[in-house]
Amino acid sequence: MPDTINRFSLVKPTVDTPFHIDFSWWQETDSNWRVFLFSFLCEKHQEDFADKSDSFKIDAVDPETAEIRPVDGLLHTLMNHCAQTEDFIPANLPLIERIFRTFLANGNEPLSPQQLSDTIDRPAKTILVTIGGHQVYKGIRPLQHK
Repeated sequence: MPDTINRFSLVKPTVDTPFHIDFSWWQETDSNWRVFLFSFLCEKHQEDFADKSDSFKIDAVDPETAEIRPVDGLLHTLMNHCAQTEDFIPANLPLIERIFRTFLANGNEPLSPQQLSDTIDRPAKTILVTIGGHQVYKGIRPLQHK
């Protein structure tokens, strides 16, 4: 049986289409993606992760199932601590940076341009034009149902 290939839909996204950070896109297109994410860690966690390997795992409790499972330590710490700090999303950031940080701060839960608009106070159509085209910025892509 041939391997399943994830192809993205040719259906044009709308302001109601859910988006997220596609970390598999990062892994496929940028071998330094963890270095990029490391730069978002708060000062304390940058020190903590400075000597950790790229594959550092920690045990995390799934909030819905209470199952304990190994997760990427850097990404988990970034989304569950550093991205929750008050100054993680400054108002003066460029749009794509604010969108990216918003996804990190919400645990990468899917959000539509309309929902993002409510969060970052920019028009939903502007957000859609920015993240809904053929160019992928920082791995932000429409959510694909498998």
